[in-house]
Amino acid sequence: MLNRLRVTTFSVILLGAPCIHAQAASEATAAQVRAAADAFDRGREAYKSGDAAAAGDAFEQADSQAASPIALEYAIRSRDKAGQLDRAATLSALAKYRHPDEAALGKLADEVLERARRELYELSVTCSEECELVLDGKLIHGKPAFERVLFLNEGSHTLRAGFGARDASSPVEATSGERGEVRFDAPEDEDAEAAATDEPERSRVLEREPESRPVEPEARESSGWSPAVFWVGTGVTVALGAATLWSGLDTVKNPGEDKVREACSDGRQDDCQTLYDDGRSRQSRTNILLGATAGVGIITVIIGAAATDWGDAREEDLARRRTKREKAGIEPWLSVGNGALVGAEGRF
Repeated sequence: MLNRLRVTTFSVILLGAPCIHAQAASEATAAQVRAAADAFDRGREAYKSGDAAAAGDAFEQADSQAASPIALEYAIRSRDKAGQLDRAATLSALAKYRHPDEAALGKLADEVLERARRELYELSVTCSEECELVLDGKLIHGKPAFERVLFLNEGSHTLRAGFGARDASSPVEATSGERGEVRFDAPEDEDAEAAATDEPERSRVLEREPESRPVEPEARESSGWSPAVFWVGTGVTVALGAATLWSGLDTVKNPGEDKVREACSDGRQDDCQTLYDDGRSRQSRTNILLGATAGVGIITVIIGAAATDWGDAREEDLARRRTKREKAGIEPWLSVGNGALVGAEGRF
């Protein structure tokens, strides 16, 4: 056990093998990744203290902030340990759909689903548009989707599907060991209908406007994104790198190799297992941060190289120089572009 902990930690710090779903790396912001790491730590502490339900809430929150198979696996285990087989099975169905290539997660999900299909009611839900689901007033974990599989305890339930500001609901009668289906069609958008009704009035207003209008100077057509997007991405990458460095150092020092070796060599199996689980959870947090840093960094480089219109910044600099030239007599100038030039110009 001690050697195993040492090897996995070494791979995180030196090899940097990311263990994060690609979706999290490309979509999660630095704040979301930081929130995911904090939620994961809260879940680990709650699980160690015996509050499995609170641990499930925390691990689900971590997965919502930055989706990862590790957070989802711990959420399933926590829900199952808390006696919430319906929620554990619903998460297992999500895991099978979202992470089909994760062998360990798939094995756990299959075991939970096998029990759930004997004891619970399996409900297949489809939506005409991507929707969020709320069962008996509780939000079902997972991003909006066209299809979901839920597991319900026997009895009467109310299921709601949210389509942004619109929603629809349906009663469900659940019977243990049975299966059912329900479909939700998105209601008509009332705002869109109101806009269509107001369109003739808007047309009449436009017709009354004077025909002669001041001609606005034609703006240069942008060929890409503003440089500000690149600099924001750079800042996010730096912040993620700092968080990853902190987490890596924390993983090495806490609980520390010496402490684990002492607990395991003295025969204190409970302490040995606790310290081992602690090290694994810190390693998982570092993996999440590593993957997010790499993903955001790659996207930032692509944006800077291929998607940014750097011409805007140069034109703004030229405009500022023209304004100064009109006001001043003689002034020095510096130009950085295809080489660096220094000179002076003025008006007489």
